Amino acid sequence: MSKKTKRFKELSPTNTKLFKTPSLIDYDAYKPAFSFRDIRYGQKGCLSKCDRDNKSLIVDKLLKISQLTWKDIHSGRRQKYGYEHIPIKQFKVQLPLAVTPDMNNLLVFRFSDAGRMAGYKTQDIFHIVAIGPKHDLY
Repeated sequence: MSKKTKRFKELSPTNTKLFKTPSLIDYDAYKPAFSFRDIRYGQKGCLSKCDRDNKSLIVDKLLKISQLTWKDIHSGRRQKYGYEHIPIKQFKVQLPLAVTPDMNNLLVFRFSDAGRMAGYKTQDIFHIVAIGPKHDLY
């Protein structure tokens, strides 16, 4: 004897008074948040290795960028508020495990003529993974 398996009716979400189906969120319309969680503390490419003047420039840059939306940042020139894509394989510093090979590129912001801040974006958060002079990072 074989048992017949019952098929359940597939439900499709519907909007009701108590439940709304989630719509797609456009994170590019948000202002960025910043995370230093993935930076390798105390090692080459860490904020702790920067001098006082560069730390000041970094904070100033983060403050300016935080007042823009990601859409504005995407359309900005890389010299001012924009960024550039640098392949992961070009980096000289050891990157954290959060940076996986499938990412291919990191976003790099300039905070001075030679200073760079590298990281990746998830939703509206920019995860900073390396900071320092360009010649030390890549």
